[in-house]
Amino acid sequence: MEENNEMMNETTEVVAEELEQEVIQDVEQMENSMKEDEPVKEKKPTDSNAVHYIIEAFLAVAVIVLFILHFMGGSKKDNVVAPPVQQVGDGSIVYVNMDSINDKYEMVSLLTDSLDAEKQRQAVQFQNRQKALENKLANYQRNMQTGQLTAQQAQYAEASLQQESQRLQNDYAQAVEALEARYAAALEQIADSLRTACGRVNAQRNASFVFTYGSSSPMMVADPSCDITNAVLDELNKPFSKKKKK
Repeated sequence: MEENNEMMNETTEVVAEELEQEVIQDVEQMENSMKEDEPVKEKKPTDSNAVHYIIEAFLAVAVIVLFILHFMGGSKKDNVVAPPVQQVGDGSIVYVNMDSINDKYEMVSLLTDSLDAEKQRQAVQFQNRQKALENKLANYQRNMQTGQLTAQQAQYAEASLQQESQRLQNDYAQAVEALEARYAAALEQIADSLRTACGRVNAQRNASFVFTYGSSSPMMVADPSCDITNAVLDELNKPFSKKKKK
């Protein structure tokens, strides 16, 4: 592409020189013709102006031609050749059964059991707080019905119950949000370890694609020889196997 640009620049320069020479020759011929046709006398200013206008016209044409040549050559963009795409793997496909991973990967059990236990603990805690609040509300209503509370005491009790109810709702929402964040972090941790294990197992298979399937996304037809689930599970559970041996 650089060679083409250099050739175009050289061509433009040659054309410019040729146009310049042609303009000079045409002007000289016109001057000689005017000298031969007219009698010898004082040149009028109008004759000089006419020659001047003719020269300017030729120069303008030359500039236009150079302008067109320049932008015709410069408008061609360099053809960017993309580097060849390097193939990853041998083009084959392997797959992993996610139902088996969820059932037999020990980290899944540890994380989900821990989160489920925390969820159950907080559920019991909020149920107790909710029950205590309901008892306070019932006691307030009884006192109001029996006339044991003054107007000021009733107003204070209502404000206190409303504040406690609002705190309970806020605490519950924060607890749910925290649990959801922990579940998301656990899923990401499992996904990262699964990707790493699949990469290690596939290093021996050299497949181009590793797919997952399960009950939520079943595979219609599957070649058993392409199933690497057991090998991936062995890789995933290696750290836990070592701990058990100790």
